[in-house]
Amino acid sequence: MTCSTKSKTVRLSALSLSVASALFCQQAFASGDTSDQYREEMEVWGAKVSSSSEFLGDDDISVKQADHLSDLLRDIPGVDVGGTHSVNQRINIRGLNETDLDIRLDGASQYANMFHHIGNLTLNPDIIKAVDIQVGANSVVNGGIGGAIHFETKNAKDLLRGDEQYGARLYGGYATNNSRQGSTTVYGQLTDTLDAMLYGYMIKRNNFKDGAGVETIGAEGKVTNILAKLGWEPTTNQRFEITYDNYRDKGNYSPRPDMSGDANEALSKTTLIPTKYHRDTVTLNHQFTHSELLQVKSSLYYNKIDLERDESNIPGRWPGDRRSVNNAINNNTGARITATSDIDIASIGNTFTYGVDYNQQQSKSQYGSQPETTEKATNSAVFLQHKIQFSDAFSLTPGVRYDHFKRDAVTSNKSFSDVTWGLAADYQLNKHFSFFASTRSLFKAPQLLESFIKYQQVTYLDPNIKAETGLNTQGGFRFNMDKGMHSFASNLTLFKTDFKNHLKASYNRAKKQYDIYNDGDTEIKGFEASVFYGYDAFGAKLSYAKADNKNKTNDTPILDSNKRSTDIGDSINLSLDYNFYDLDLYLGWRSQFVLEEDNVLEGTPVKDAYNVHNLFAQWAPHQVDGLVLTFGVDNLFDEQYASHASRTGLARNIDTTDFEPGRSIKVSAAYQF
Repeated sequence: MTCSTKSKTVRLSALSLSVASALFCQQAFASGDTSDQYREEMEVWGAKVSSSSEFLGDDDISVKQADHLSDLLRDIPGVDVGGTHSVNQRINIRGLNETDLDIRLDGASQYANMFHHIGNLTLNPDIIKAVDIQVGANSVVNGGIGGAIHFETKNAKDLLRGDEQYGARLYGGYATNNSRQGSTTVYGQLTDTLDAMLYGYMIKRNNFKDGAGVETIGAEGKVTNILAKLGWEPTTNQRFEITYDNYRDKGNYSPRPDMSGDANEALSKTTLIPTKYHRDTVTLNHQFTHSELLQVKSSLYYNKIDLERDESNIPGRWPGDRRSVNNAINNNTGARITATSDIDIASIGNTFTYGVDYNQQQSKSQYGSQPETTEKATNSAVFLQHKIQFSDAFSLTPGVRYDHFKRDAVTSNKSFSDVTWGLAADYQLNKHFSFFASTRSLFKAPQLLESFIKYQQVTYLDPNIKAETGLNTQGGFRFNMDKGMHSFASNLTLFKTDFKNHLKASYNRAKKQYDIYNDGDTEIKGFEASVFYGYDAFGAKLSYAKADNKNKTNDTPILDSNKRSTDIGDSINLSLDYNFYDLDLYLGWRSQFVLEEDNVLEGTPVKDAYNVHNLFAQWAPHQVDGLVLTFGVDNLFDEQYASHASRTGLARNIDTTDFEPGRSIKVSAAYQF
């Protein structure tokens, strides 16, 4: 992050400046006085999370000591993360899950549909450098009908400080409820054109206790992550980067990691399943800047997610053909090229963004020594977006995209294709106020079945099934003003998303089969709002997100495969921060209030309201360059609660609610040298 900040009589530590600049960098530009300003590049270990639902600056999350994606993303308006288990991280945007999102890691697609009791993402928050979140589908550049989340990991260039040629970082952390973790990173500028980084991470988890003091079962395991990066800059205007990301999650886990420990014990006694959930990702990224006329980013990738479970000894109602060591693999192989060209025509600025996106997904499953089942899906897309800057105040951005999706599956070999479009407008009323509006048509073809369960022989795919289509429309305003030591910012986004031919998969008990079909027309509507106030070293942010869904054909909520509403309760987030510059100390408080969600199927339980509060302190003493000590308390008041994006409700008259961990005190130390 680079920004100008007004010189102060007090000395700013690296930590204080890096955190404060995210909140207050606009203040210096507003002053107009450059004689007493200086520019300095500062980074701390932690992701910069930016979201289209907020216009309040990036957020540094190193203070959160994140070990689950929920720690990283849950306070973003319109975003939630379900699941508590390491193998169950489920991103949710406006009530839509990760199978409706365009999720990428260093450019590699993470799309998967692995197993309904396990999440589809295997990401380590510790090494994330940046997260770009598009809440809602607003641009033809991305393909997800619910939005896009692009994760970027760190490289050697990010970690080298000043004129350093080499460096290293050691990190260790402990949480009382109930984990310990550590990492080692080495990096360096090998030659004038070559840089490299090697990162190793491990976290060991034990069974945690929820807010009621109930200890879960089947969460004890170990995650390791090795990330190697090599960067090459043959010229000043281009960079090649090759990455190998090795993620391993292993443990004796509960049969249904999306449920509470009590539910697993009731359904399968205390039986645990030896589980391996692995990911291997190889990417080659290239950035090339020729001039304003041509800037190109390209990615070539291979992403493999591998789930293995030994289900030999599970008691109770477990299918006989699955009492063996079972395996599923999901491969994504693809490429993406995006180019940008800036051209002035008759004093009107024109920015063209265009490219191609190709992904081939291959799904494999095997029970013991039984024959392997293989399916494949190929998605190809081409897109063009044209931003027309009619004046300094007004721009219009039309776009068009073509998608072609081909299923090569047991249930069908159909192809689906469509042309979608987008149109966005921005108007800058003055230097403080701007207004925006956009509309984007949507397209999603029937995807492959989940990889781990061999449903193919007992699945009925409606022969007349259609692709899901729709329209996402949203608009709002942004406000930003600095006056003296005071900073103000706010934003409001109103949205409505309509879907036609909503795709649904459900179990048909009468026929003992799984049905995939179009379930009528649905809608989601709501808003995200945020306000920020800062004064010198103090910052406060308040946000409110609301999304309500409805199946207009059936006059019910939108239901998941377990007939639970996918609606997410209204979420209110409050954050307070203060920098004690002279003490090199950064303090903060985070509160989340989630309201009861009563938009559920008649006769089923509501999703309970909850509030959870976290505090943290981070100290980077200037006397010891490179040392950072962090202290935090998650769930300070020991609330028993479950995210509305997690598993809730009853199964066989058993409460399956996946309760979050109770109070946990976290401490960590990092030393970079």
